[in-house]
Amino acid sequence: MRLVLLPGLNGSSKLFAPLLAQLQEIPQQIIELPGQGPQDYTSLANAVAEQLPVDNPFVLLGESFSGPLAHHLALQSPKGLKGLIFAASFLQSPHPLAVLASRLPLPKMLLSHSWALRLFCIGNAQPAILQLLQKEIRDMPSALIKARLRNLAELSSPEQKIVIPALHLWPTRDRLVSHTAAASLASGYSDLRHESIEGPHFLLQSRPQACAMTIRNFIEQLKD
Repeated sequence: MRLVLLPGLNGSSKLFAPLLAQLQEIPQQIIELPGQGPQDYTSLANAVAEQLPVDNPFVLLGESFSGPLAHHLALQSPKGLKGLIFAASFLQSPHPLAVLASRLPLPKMLLSHSWALRLFCIGNAQPAILQLLQKEIRDMPSALIKARLRNLAELSSPEQKIVIPALHLWPTRDRLVSHTAAASLASGYSDLRHESIEGPHFLLQSRPQACAMTIRNFIEQLKD
């Protein structure tokens, strides 16, 4: 069974490297987010849907920003979709300050400062992870960051539940996603399995071994 991954706000594949190094025995596909055009979830889902596997069963993982995107795709009932994994994600606006953040100037030098990233994003992760995250932020166009933040600010909880197995990787020290927003995943899925893992918001990067073990077990259960 293939693992298809959708990246977080950065939209690129690079931050998945620590996790995928732990899952080499599982077929993998990363779908990067389009950097041009509309950034609302409906438009992103339409763009991503064309790249999903056609003839093979797969599990879809949405990290942070892409959790709602994975949900939009699941609503389309794509052929071969067997399960969903939400990593440090949500289905409603992630934080009460999301609306404010989408409207204020957000200098990339501030967003990518080491103290801010360690406090809010990666904790005591290895310096290589910090440097990679800094580069990803600095390489993103400011307009793209703002567009995706506006997308987050407009989210609201789903009104119906999807009947498909889902796994929620829930960081215990997440300072970007409120407890209420993380819990909103339960409003979208009737078969949602929670796995709390000690770590910060960038859980796949800071705790790749623990995340990989949980993902591997979930995929094995879907094969039974």
